[in-house]
Amino acid sequence: MASTPTDPPAEPETDTATIDRREFDASLPTDFRQALAAEWSRVLRPPFETPLTVAVNAGLMSSLWFFLPPKFVDEVFTLHGSVAFAFVLSSWMYSDVPATNVLAPDGLRVMAAIDQPAVLRRLLLAKSTVLWCIVAPICLLISFIAGAGQSDKITAVYSAVAIGVVPFGVLAVSGWLGILHPYHPVPIRYRWSQRRRWRHMIVRWGALVLLPYAVVPGLTIAFLAPSLLIWGLTSTSGLTQKLPDNDFGLGIALACAIAVVAVWFGHRVALRMIARRRQFLLDYLSDPLRG
Repeated sequence: MASTPTDPPAEPETDTATIDRREFDASLPTDFRQALAAEWSRVLRPPFETPLTVAVNAGLMSSLWFFLPPKFVDEVFTLHGSVAFAFVLSSWMYSDVPATNVLAPDGLRVMAAIDQPAVLRRLLLAKSTVLWCIVAPICLLISFIAGAGQSDKITAVYSAVAIGVVPFGVLAVSGWLGILHPYHPVPIRYRWSQRRRWRHMIVRWGALVLLPYAVVPGLTIAFLAPSLLIWGLTSTSGLTQKLPDNDFGLGIALACAIAVVAVWFGHRVALRMIARRRQFLLDYLSDPLRG
């Protein structure tokens, strides 16, 4: 009896349907305005990862600030006071993957621009600017509201300047982490389905998700460290009491100057890192299944 041909066994399907690149337009911007528009389009596309991440961090920080017992607040937060709240809030809102994983979520556009340093610089600056536009207005408003209830309003003004300028330097440097160790924003269910590759899909990803909570505040403190040192050495009361307005203003000016230099230096180093890791980045960014 003739045998009936059978279909070959089906190969295991790769759950590519769960991998959404979320990049519908890989065209490169010809100027900074186009770069901003492209980044806003990416950020405001469902599932709105960046705005939601920023909102969650703001809620977490505010809850700790207002509801933790005082002895624990002193351990969690270095700065205190109603005016300091806005600056600390700013640092926490930046402290997540949008500040570090700057390449993989926009992989198609980055790959198209990888041999064009001017365009890459434009893209990196646009990413920092859009994140700043989401965070800074909220924190600046809180700073001015808090300062309105203070007898010395100049402190709130100086704090607002720091909130507006220092993050640009922090973001320019924090992006190095995403150049050294990018990861694709794939769904959690896909990572779990690939849990046998636990070192890459779970451990590596988990570490890179948590690292921004140390990297961003650490960079902020580093940028403020020279000012804190000067205040501690030159002020008659050290840092235990309110600083004179001139001393406080000079310290903020120094921190802002360091941040401005960091923007130039951070992007310059970032471009060199991308050039040196060109082949790795092309291979990695072209395959979202690598997670």
